[in-house]
Amino acid sequence: MAQRGWEYDVKKCIGCHSCVVACKFENNTYLPGPKDPGGPVNYRIVVQREAGYYPTPSKQFVSMACMHCANPACLVACPETAISKSATDGVVSIDASKCVGCRRCGWACPYGAPQFNEATGKTEKCHFCKDRITAGLEPACVLTCIGRTLKHVASLTPGGTAPTGFAPTDLTNPSIKFT
Repeated sequence: MAQRGWEYDVKKCIGCHSCVVACKFENNTYLPGPKDPGGPVNYRIVVQREAGYYPTPSKQFVSMACMHCANPACLVACPETAISKSATDGVVSIDASKCVGCRRCGWACPYGAPQFNEATGKTEKCHFCKDRITAGLEPACVLTCIGRTLKHVASLTPGGTAPTGFAPTDLTNPSIKFT
């Protein structure tokens, strides 16, 4: 089975959040306004970490979304079998018709990928822009990454050194390669 995944160059990301904005636009996960009381749903976020001291402080940005893990903790935690892993490309998906909004998947995921949508009462997450991929296009986040930091790989071999603070990879085997 091929495993779709992310390739991410930690040194290139400048924290511009273009991947986050593109994802929100593509998936219509806007921030709530006064007439929409639902909380924000973020399929992709950028985590900022600061390290070091004067005279050599450093700042690191890590773009995070669902890692479409080989052993997804969210799938095991779901009591309704609403979460599945595709046998053809390894993409982990949530079937909204089966989701009861218990949030167990979100609590189990070490990357915080499943997001509870207050407006629908269901949990959602990155689906790897499946419609775009089927049409031969790149995921929205990859297409808009100005530093070419984030890449989509159709058949990924995970690896590389995870950034400081990243959840242990041996538990879920995330489909990401750090370069």
